Amino acid sequence: MCTNNQNSCNDYSLLTALTNVGSVQNPNPSLAGAGDVTKIFAAGENGAVVKSVIIKAIEPVTTGMVRLFIQNLDGDNFLFKEIPVPVTPTQTNTPIPAPVLPMFELSLNAEMQLKTGYSIAASTQVANKFNVIVEGWQWTYPATLPDTCCNYKQTAAVTGCYVIADANPNLDGTGAIKPVLVAPDSENGTLVKCITIKAAQSTSINGMIRLFISTDGRGTYNLMREIPVPQTIQSAYEPSWKHIIEMNYNLAPNAIIGASTQNGEMFIVTIEGESWSYPIA
Repeated sequence: MCTNNQNSCNDYSLLTALTNVGSVQNPNPSLAGAGDVTKIFAAGENGAVVKSVIIKAIEPVTTGMVRLFIQNLDGDNFLFKEIPVPVTPTQTNTPIPAPVLPMFELSLNAEMQLKTGYSIAASTQVANKFNVIVEGWQWTYPATLPDTCCNYKQTAAVTGCYVIADANPNLDGTGAIKPVLVAPDSENGTLVKCITIKAAQSTSINGMIRLFISTDGRGTYNLMREIPVPQTIQSAYEPSWKHIIEMNYNLAPNAIIGASTQNGEMFIVTIEGESWSYPIA
């Protein structure tokens, strides 16, 4: 929404968050958009803004390439960006216990305008599985414009808190994953501002907190982020481990951010944000 020096506004748009997740795993060397290309994100009736793209491997990877395409109304794919993927590190002498390493992860800031009916699609050079998570928003306009032009966007604070403690080494969205924040279904979207992870005890080696996202309304989780947890000793004089992630991430209505822990240790995950809606339709 916009204001000027006279405290008036001439933007009547109603913004709605779009969060879409897709997976690519079948090898496709084509740069021409042929072969196995997966549609991830489609623009709405007035277009959309693609705010960010997260590419997250859910298994060890070999050297390759993830490709992003723009798909037009005819289903033609046009190469837009290539993301080199380095090989997952290996060790000549593996210590005992073997280290738990985060999988490949990359976040792209886009702020790209996407025409009505156009889409973002993706492919992978090699046969490794990647989650491709596209964040954006689209806009519509009220059927009847208000008599007085003003900024009528309304926001409300949203907080999600959950304790995670069950050991879950899985990266495929199965096992013990707790729904820390469910974006309200009655709102136009939820802006996740930050995520705080706080250990409720000492932590051991090979710790990992994993964040998952679900956008299908059924709790089908896809790996989004991994946060390594260092070995720490909590005492009356030393605080337990804490990590804060600044997000500013738009969640579509009814989308879920879940969390799991590699080891059976207790963590409190807190998500702060705000949802938005409009008093007119």
